[in-house]
Amino acid sequence: MPRQSNAIQAPPTSNRGFTLVELLVVIAIIGILIALLLPAVQSAREAARRTQCKNQLKQMGLASLLHEDTHGYFPSGGWGGLFYPDPTRGYGKDQPGSWYYGVFSYLEENSLRDLGRNAVVGSRDWQQAILQLIASPIDTFNCPSRRTTFMGTQAGARASEYNFVSGQPVALGDYAGNSGDSFRHAQDGFGSNDITPVPGSLADAADFQWPKTTQQFVVTARGRSENKDFQTGVIGFRSEVKMRQVSDGTSNTYLIGEKYVPTDAHDGNTTVTNNGRYGDNQSMYCGYEWDNQRVAYKPGALSAYSGATQDSWQPAQDAPSAEDPTRALVAFGSAHSGGLNMVYCDGSVQTVNYDIDPLVHRYQANRLDGEVVVE
Repeated sequence: MPRQSNAIQAPPTSNRGFTLVELLVVIAIIGILIALLLPAVQSAREAARRTQCKNQLKQMGLASLLHEDTHGYFPSGGWGGLFYPDPTRGYGKDQPGSWYYGVFSYLEENSLRDLGRNAVVGSRDWQQAILQLIASPIDTFNCPSRRTTFMGTQAGARASEYNFVSGQPVALGDYAGNSGDSFRHAQDGFGSNDITPVPGSLADAADFQWPKTTQQFVVTARGRSENKDFQTGVIGFRSEVKMRQVSDGTSNTYLIGEKYVPTDAHDGNTTVTNNGRYGDNQSMYCGYEWDNQRVAYKPGALSAYSGATQDSWQPAQDAPSAEDPTRALVAFGSAHSGGLNMVYCDGSVQTVNYDIDPLVHRYQANRLDGEVVVE
């Protein structure tokens, strides 16, 4: 008779796994969680970028105050878009380059500021120094919400000594000096009343009859009249604005802010052929120009600018150029939602809401109109 085993046999193991339906449910839940978290992550990233932008403006503000402490006036805006920096001409109204170039020495960029300083103007060494300078982007001068360090290509005619820069790579900036609400803005040429006269070369500058930008009125044979070359901002055409000349108060007056750039021009798109391209197509180092100067209002310009409206000077978030091509030439703005960052003449950085009252915006851009905004 066969012998029986007393061993206890284990129950069979189960090989059951997830069903397809269960797997799809888990994937759907994960997708929902990601969708819920993504806006929060993007919001946190934008908050960090906005903070970085504010810190960059803070640096520019402090650099401008150091410039004023050293030279007795805020950085100058230069001579107009025909000109680039001349490293042999120092600071102030004698320097044809932009305010960006003016604050270099106070942003630990002395190596760039000194390029070509000992070269003969017009020599090959001088030209090579200029080309190296204008092709040097600076992180501080680009808002991280819009773009990182950015390059474009120089187009158009220059003053005779600078013709060699045409077609060359140039660094673009995202910030603009406050030109107030002056009638003439950035040597633009939109109508004969808007052109700020400039010499055709560095050589002609010595004997040139520069416009009287510090006189509010001029006296002619017909009597006393408004001077259309008078500047109400802080950084402007050949400007040397002193601290005491900011009579409305340094904490009430714009110094430097973010500039409006159409979204379709962010990447240097040259097919944007309306005005939307012209406020971001020159090097940040060239003289007083739309690319590095903005205003809060421009008297008489509604008839001079094609498509201009009363809203063209209102700060706004970047939008396609077709919405308001004039805004891209004159207005402050940014890639941020809600408002742009602005550094004031006391070095403080504040957010200017896009829905700011137009008159309040204009008052804060004009350094001496006697209109002080009280919160």
